Amino acid sequence: MKRVATFLTAITLSSCQLLTEDFHESFDIFVIAGQSNTNSGKGLNYKIDQPDANILQLGRNYPYDYLIIPAKEPLQHHTSNKNQIGFGLTFAKLYNKHTNPSKKTILIIPCGYGGTSLQKDWTFDGYLYNDMIERIQKTLEKYPGSQLKALLWHQGESDVNHPKYDQLLDQFIHQTRKDLKVNLPVIVGGMVPFWVSKSETRTIQQNIIKNTPYRVDNVGYADPEIPFVIQKEDNFFDEIHYDAPGQRELGKRYYTAYKNLIQP
Repeated sequence: MKRVATFLTAITLSSCQLLTEDFHESFDIFVIAGQSNTNSGKGLNYKIDQPDANILQLGRNYPYDYLIIPAKEPLQHHTSNKNQIGFGLTFAKLYNKHTNPSKKTILIIPCGYGGTSLQKDWTFDGYLYNDMIERIQKTLEKYPGSQLKALLWHQGESDVNHPKYDQLLDQFIHQTRKDLKVNLPVIVGGMVPFWVSKSETRTIQQNIIKNTPYRVDNVGYADPEIPFVIQKEDNFFDEIHYDAPGQRELGKRYYTAYKNLIQP
C-alpha cells in the first residue's frame, strides 16, 4: 500500500511530546458513540491497555481537535476520565490482529458522552449527532480511500422507561445510514447485567437492545451474558458501569458480534 509523508501534530505513545508522524493515507474507520459505558471502565492498566502503533484516533481535546493521534487510553470521547477505559481499544486490537491481514491503519472516532439520552441528546438536529456525522464526513473527505467499517453503539441506561425506545434506536440507525449514504454495520451493546437484573423496566430495555438485529438489518449485538455474565468483584460498586476488566471483555464481545455480522 502506498505510504505518504503526512506532517501532523500528534501525541507519542509514551508521553505528550510533540512529533511528526508518517501514516497510511487511508484508514479503516470505526466510530464509537453512545453514553458513559463507551469509556467509563475504572482500572486503566498501562501494560494491558497499552497503545498499538497501527491504531489511531481522531483527536477531540485541545489542541488535538480533528488531528490524527495515537489511540491512547483514555480515548478522547466528549467525556473521558483519567484511569478509565472503554471497549474500543480492545476491539480495535482484535480487529487488527484477526481481520486486518493487510495491516491497514485503523482509525477510531470517539463520540461517547456520559449520561446522554436518545430522546434528548442524540436527536438528529442536536449537537452530539451532528458532531458525529461531521467528524465522519470530514475524515472521509480528507483521507480518500478510507473505509467506514462500523458504528459501535452503547447506550440505553438514560432512556429506561421510555415507551418507544425501540423506535428511537431504530430511527437513529436508519438516519445515520441515510446521512452517511451507506448501509453501515452497527453493533449495539448490552447494559451491565447486574444493574439490569434489579429492575423489570431495565430488563425490558435490555431486551429491546438485544433484539435490534431482528428489527433492523446489518446490526449485531454484543451480549454481556454470553458466553458468561460480565461481572465485577463488587457488583454494587458503581453498579451501572462496567469496570476496566469488564470493558475489555465487552470489547471482545463487540468484536465477535462484528466478525459474525460481516462474515458471508
